[in-house]
Amino acid sequence: MARLTIETFILGPDETNCYLVSMGGRAVVVDVGLEPDRLIERIDALGLTLEGVYLTHFHMDHIGGVKELLEAHPAPVHASGEDEFLKEFSFEAGGCREFARFIDFPYTPVAPGRRTALGQPLLVLDTPGHTPGSLSYFFPAAGCVFVGDLLFMIAVGRTDLPRGSSPELLGSIRSRIFTLPDDTRVYSGHGPMTTVRHEKANNPHFIF
Repeated sequence: MARLTIETFILGPDETNCYLVSMGGRAVVVDVGLEPDRLIERIDALGLTLEGVYLTHFHMDHIGGVKELLEAHPAPVHASGEDEFLKEFSFEAGGCREFARFIDFPYTPVAPGRRTALGQPLLVLDTPGHTPGSLSYFFPAAGCVFVGDLLFMIAVGRTDLPRGSSPELLGSIRSRIFTLPDDTRVYSGHGPMTTVRHEKANNPHFIF
């Protein structure tokens, strides 16, 4: 049976992790930072058909390259409508108002629940806290979850940007991520991959 292949591209000045998830000549992308040239070149080189783009949240460093990617490989974009308000905030205030030319792309609001991607089951998890619309994407058959800026190796996401909430963020991690199997690989928006087991045992925000 074919297995998901996950490749990481570190994009833009904030070194945002963009994930190319592929299987059998088809692909989806999770988050697209600025300057996605290497991602586009890789999709072209592999001859992949892009079937969708999944966004964890609407901060500029995670969506700034979506429009450029779609120009090369048109595909539906999935994101939470709860983060739409960030388009009205200035960049200094944590929004992306000044970058309308980068973020003027259509998307389909996606609700939490069971979906299918690349012929595999996909569970969309509502994980607010970093932003109110933050989503995580869990592929149970592959044992991996993409969490954006919710959780990092021995760290958690910031909550000082518009409508961020530390209690919500910690609650999302406990109720949505830490309830996944311990060997689930956690792919974050920045930094290295970790696992649910590692974060339960070592993340200082959850060790008392």
